[in-house]
Amino acid sequence: MISNGDSIAGPQLVSPSMFRRFALPYERRVVEISHGLGLPYILHICGNTASILDDMIATGADGLEIDYRTDARLAHQKMKESTVFIGNLDPSGVLARGSQELVEQETLNLLSVFADTPRFILNAGCAIPPTTPSENIHAMIRAARSFAR
Repeated sequence: MISNGDSIAGPQLVSPSMFRRFALPYERRVVEISHGLGLPYILHICGNTASILDDMIATGADGLEIDYRTDARLAHQKMKESTVFIGNLDPSGVLARGSQELVEQETLNLLSVFADTPRFILNAGCAIPPTTPSENIHAMIRAARSFAR
């Protein structure tokens, strides 16, 4: 599997039209090369990607690692039939600085959004800070294991 983070292609740094002109053709090319090698491809772009979500899907990536700033329900609606959603717990506000109870609740909330599709991988919405208490990671796992579809 190839996983790529294209943080500078996010809407907080470039407009959707600039993304389409300067990033999208190259994102598609990387997906094409990855698939040509027989490898699935995962794309991550930082920030609230709602305005380019359709474009991200159009890259042909097998999965999109969605930043916590993007509405999970919107992403679910657009991706559930075609692309794996990876994410999108808040890595700092929830995982690193939240209580175990908050982590469990946010995990269950996210799992409930994606209960109707197998195209979901529970993860943080960006890199997990190294200061994240291991108890909070365990709380996320515990909540996932307890979730009943």
